[in-house]
Amino acid sequence: MSQREWLWLVELHSLLEKQRVRLCVFSIASLQFFDEPLGMALAGGAHVAARFMLASEPFHGVRSIDELAYVMRGYDDGSEWPPGSGCSFTAGLAPRPWAGGFRMEHQADRLMQAMNETLPSHYAGPMDFPMKTVTQACRHVLLRIASGGNVEAGTSPEAWCLAVENCGHRTLMALVSATAALRGASRRESSHA
Repeated sequence: MSQREWLWLVELHSLLEKQRVRLCVFSIASLQFFDEPLGMALAGGAHVAARFMLASEPFHGVRSIDELAYVMRGYDDGSEWPPGSGCSFTAGLAPRPWAGGFRMEHQADRLMQAMNETLPSHYAGPMDFPMKTVTQACRHVLLRIASGGNVEAGTSPEAWCLAVENCGHRTLMALVSATAALRGASRRESSHA
């Protein structure tokens, strides 16, 4: 958001406060956003930082096979495709494999293995995989199966690695690794000051 948009949010907050309505704002942002409050305060927007940037918490990605299975279960149970059909996304896209027992949730081990195997060499970041990788890899595999591809071949460890690689996972995680190293260095400098 630009500073102008933050100021609009301050005005809205003030108007609602006069009406005795409490406005709560949750910003979902990248790690670089956490430098924003200081920058805004130095640029004369301290009141914006004080109103809307009082607390921050990291938003973690997928960290375990159980979490990944939970996410992937959404394709099998927590979705509907096509809308109004009563079928899950998996069942709607791949009815024959679905009828044969195929479930995305059962692929969590293979996807987790693929995400680990396609990490950049010397990866130094958290073992915390972004939803971007998960959703794009799942979409790729599911659409391949939906188009009539062989389920065994489409869900092989090699197929999952290719899907993960093709969604930019290695590059994204290289950025995470570099950022983690920078954050670690700045924390060490802060503790010595």
